[in-house]
Amino acid sequence: MFLAAYPRETQEMVFDAHIRAFTCFGGAPKRMIYDNLKTVVDVIFAGKEHQFNRRFLTLANHYMFEPVACTPESGWEKGQVENQVGNVREWLFTPTPRFESFAELNAWLALRCEELAGRRHPEQTGRTIADCFIEEKPLLIPVKAVFDGYVEKTLRISSTCLIKVDHNRSAYLPNGRIVSFHCG
Repeated sequence: MFLAAYPRETQEMVFDAHIRAFTCFGGAPKRMIYDNLKTVVDVIFAGKEHQFNRRFLTLANHYMFEPVACTPESGWEKGQVENQVGNVREWLFTPTPRFESFAELNAWLALRCEELAGRRHPEQTGRTIADCFIEEKPLLIPVKAVFDGYVEKTLRISSTCLIKVDHNRSAYLPNGRIVSFHCG
């Protein structure tokens, strides 16, 4: 199991979550199912047809996995995932823990995931979740290189020595200068 918390659901953060998960697992699965998040799916057509985001397809092609989007209003397609989200909320967030930063929260989540891997598998009761993963790990697609999905923007520093990125202002010196900013 892999969990990571982010302040928002930007495309760069979704990419980072994939990279960290594949690093944690030691590879990428052959197929991944998505619930039509805007950072992944641009257009939903009638039926099962979807248009995936071009940058997201670049990530999928880099790691060689097949992205699959759920059909809208078809809860049975993602029932197992929804059930797991409820389980994770109960296991990890009852009572609600408090953290000073996302780094502290993510370190805690990594430790808790290791602990949960030692639990008994729900369908194969004589084995742990970690045992089942070890058996399935050779089926993962090896990661040969890390995907760089970040966007570099050229910004001008304002007369008040500020740059604006994602509706946030940051102070830089001197004013009027052009800077390169690594977004994500």
